[in-house]
Amino acid sequence: MTPVAEQIITVRGAWDGHVTDPERVFRGKIVHSDLAELRQGTTAEIRYGHSTTHAQNAAEHGTYTLTAGSIRVPLMSFTCRTVGTTGHHSTDDAQDADWQAVPLG
Repeated sequence: MTPVAEQIITVRGAWDGHVTDPERVFRGKIVHSDLAELRQGTTAEIRYGHSTTHAQNAAEHGTYTLTAGSIRVPLMSFTCRTVGTTGHHSTDDAQDADWQAVPLG
């Protein structure tokens, strides 16, 4: 079994809402998952939750959480995989793309 820190979930989808909107949500489908409970084709949402108080360190700023049905997975990172590939130097996050989620260990 792969350690949690090395497990990867790939979700194809796009962000909905302005970057400053606290209700902004990423919606997509899981295209790959190292977690058995998250199957390919499952609809998923990712939201960024942040603290309403002053953050003392980076860990307190906020977290991404992947939700698929009744399953909630806090994430260590959530990054677009399309950026950095040939011909892609930036991303319009409102367009479908593959995003990589790394569960928080």
